[in-house]
This record gives sequence, structure tokens and C-alpha cells, in this order.
Amino acid sequence: MLNLSGMSVMQKTLDTLWLRQRIVSNNIANIDTPGYKSREVKFEEYLNNLTPGETLKEKDVPDARIVTKSDTSLREDGNNVDIDKESLELYRVQIQYEYMVRKLSDEFSNIKTVLTEGRR
Repeated sequence: MLNLSGMSVMQKTLDTLWLRQRIVSNNIANIDTPGYKSREVKFEEYLNNLTPGETLKEKDVPDARIVTKSDTSLREDGNNVDIDKESLELYRVQIQYEYMVRKLSDEFSNIKTVLTEGRR
């Protein structure tokens, strides 16, 4: 029997990275909107609360949450979007997404190998 909990975490991570890319892009698009408050996606924080060595069941994989950062203002118009921070975050998300796609692809390749080698 295959343990798919790792793949569930990878899938949730890909979903979260896609959402994070949308949120960061939206923040950048609203850089000139007076009163706009930037948002961020929280996901890793929930995974960090796990006990080391704890096996995560598929139903226990947390969902990402969108949080509005309303406690700061960078400009007089109330907007708090930091273009340098958002651009760096967009780049970081792109790299993480590519890594997770590669990792998930490798996992499927390993499963395929096990299934084809098992027939011999």
C-alpha cells in the first residue's frame, strides 16, 4: 500500500504557492491604490507546529490562510505595499513552485518505477 500523505502535503504546498503568487501579484498591482493593505499567505507556520517524526494524515494537512497586514503604513495615503519585498517574494515563490513540481514529478517517477519493476 502506498503512503500518499507526503504527496498530499506536496499538492497542498503547490496550491499554496499558486495562491501566494496570486496574492503577491495583487499586492504589486495595488501599489498605487490609496489605503490598500498588503496581504500574505500563511501555511508553513501550521506545518511547523507538528512534532518531529509525526506522520501527517491527508485530512490533517492544513489549508493556507490569507492574512491582511493592516498594522503598518509605508506612505501617507495608508498603502503599505513594499515593492522590493513583494518582488523578492514573487521570485522566491516561483523558485519554490518549480522545486515542488520537480519533487512531485520525481515522486511519480519513483512510483512508476516500483510498479514496472514489480511486474518483472
